[in-house]
Amino acid sequence: MKTLHTAERRTARSGEVVVKPISEGVFWSYLVASPYASLQQTPQWGRARSGEWDSEMLGWFDDGDHLLGVTAVRHRRLPVLPWTFAYISFGPVIDWERGGVPVLLEALRRHLSTRRVFAVRMVPPLTLHRWGPDAVKTAIQDDGLTSLSQAVPEDTDEVGRRAALALQECGWTRQDQAEVEESQPLYNVWLPLGDVTEDDLRARMNSSWRRNIRLAARHGVEIVEGTRDDLPAVKAMYDDTAERLGFGSHPLEFFESIWDAFSEDFPGTFRLHLARHEGEAISTIATVQTGGRAQAIIIANSSHKRQLKASNALYDAVVRQARADGAEFYDFGGVGGSVEEGTADAGLLRFKSSMGGVTQEYLGSWDLPLNRPLHLGFTVLLPLYARLRSWIGRLA
Repeated sequence: MKTLHTAERRTARSGEVVVKPISEGVFWSYLVASPYASLQQTPQWGRARSGEWDSEMLGWFDDGDHLLGVTAVRHRRLPVLPWTFAYISFGPVIDWERGGVPVLLEALRRHLSTRRVFAVRMVPPLTLHRWGPDAVKTAIQDDGLTSLSQAVPEDTDEVGRRAALALQECGWTRQDQAEVEESQPLYNVWLPLGDVTEDDLRARMNSSWRRNIRLAARHGVEIVEGTRDDLPAVKAMYDDTAERLGFGSHPLEFFESIWDAFSEDFPGTFRLHLARHEGEAISTIATVQTGGRAQAIIIANSSHKRQLKASNALYDAVVRQARADGAEFYDFGGVGGSVEEGTADAGLLRFKSSMGGVTQEYLGSWDLPLNRPLHLGFTVLLPLYARLRSWIGRLA
């Protein structure tokens, strides 16, 4: 078996491609060299988020047994019935630009059809549109705009646009973003790190960011790397953040599973950073790096001492660490699409983009029904189930 990467691209041709299970070692051999690698496509993420889901690793092979791509697929079983719902989060990891996407999608459909999968949901790791910091600032200041989608993008990604057309032609349907927004935000902010100095990073920030970093230092905010013993404090800050912003939190076991999955035998880099003031943890970010992408996996802030601007100092330290670790860019995580002044979404969007980040609009979530009656029932019941669990969690 030979793995094909950037230097020796092959185009998948009809009738030559099959999908089959692969080992973790084979999976990682392809993932680490791909520009589309993400933590959601790592085996460790599947183990950390197991719970109600089973997971498997798949590879695409041509008739010469060359590995053309990989994907981690999570399966949720239906009650009683022997069928599963397959979910590919931020994948698959293939050559989206020159890899013969329709042929690869058809090979995936054939494989999953033999596994009693009634539907597949995919969130491709691709961007449609981008807005720089100045464009985001202008959109928020424009009283005539309510959503970033109404602002003219500074860049349209041709790979993402062609992939969306290929998905449509292959029978995939883009889902209503309102139903999947909490788990897979449509908008995200990335900060380019390649070929920049620390002075360049500071220069990209607006004056408020630089001022807040100096303010935190003057007030004695310290940035430290955390350990597993800090996870109860991380959970407390996450609970605080969830209550303040209105989303569901997680039990301590969730944070422990994240730590255990990514700190033991993980081929990438995992770091937990905390901002402390007088011994109290008031801000935290956990970062996972796979390939050239460093990604915030946990972000939380205490309601205490917000005037100290600890989150600004923490982000600054985390980004500089990611650059030192060799990351090409830092993924700050999801943001809402609202640009209405005074809203929490617009505030978070301004905060992240003001560090010099580029706001991305992803392709969103796409479904492929393999058993239409079961898929119809699932798409109606799953959102109701998710809302019920969120409501119960908030009561608890």
